[in-house]
Amino acid sequence: MKTIKLFIILTIVALSIQCKAQSPIVSLEDRRGTRVENAYYKDTNDLLNPFDGTWVLDDGVHYLKIVFQKKTMVHTGNYYQDLLIGEFQYKENGVELVNTLNKLTETLPNMYHHNIHGNHIRTSLSPFDDYTTDNFYIDLTMGEPNGFGSSLYVRTTTINGQEAIQIFKYGGIKTVLPGETPLEPIIPNGFHYLVKE
Repeated sequence: MKTIKLFIILTIVALSIQCKAQSPIVSLEDRRGTRVENAYYKDTNDLLNPFDGTWVLDDGVHYLKIVFQKKTMVHTGNYYQDLLIGEFQYKENGVELVNTLNKLTETLPNMYHHNIHGNHIRTSLSPFDDYTTDNFYIDLTMGEPNGFGSSLYVRTTTINGQEAIQIFKYGGIKTVLPGETPLEPIIPNGFHYLVKE
């Protein structure tokens, strides 16, 4: 009986070691090019954590609220990864033009269905060079309800002693048919500062 128990225990240990060998953990910072099937691209140094929270720009004309949430071990179909997701609300002169914040509480079939998502850690070719010598920022994708897709670069900073982020939104990709009038993005492109709420 002891032999059978020992055999079962050794088999379980061997299988768990084999499973771990097939699912390597790779730091998001070290991710390059192709993805390894069943790998876990982990935020090992918690670089996404400082972005988690609610951030607001309110200059009297423009009001932008972005809520970021860090999600861990998100399954993509072929591998797993830690991810920053987000939703937003935007007003001009007190008139709400878009509000997707309710999607943060909805059960979506895929984390990539959020209007903001990504995890690309960048340390070079920064659009923030005119503002800082610290080149660390996160590269995200932002979709607006009218079909525009933009790039959203985000870095942490401090404004008047408050935690803040600076974003650089650019792009606005919308496919239109011949004869259609191209639409403008809802949220203006450019640099914006948002303070932590």
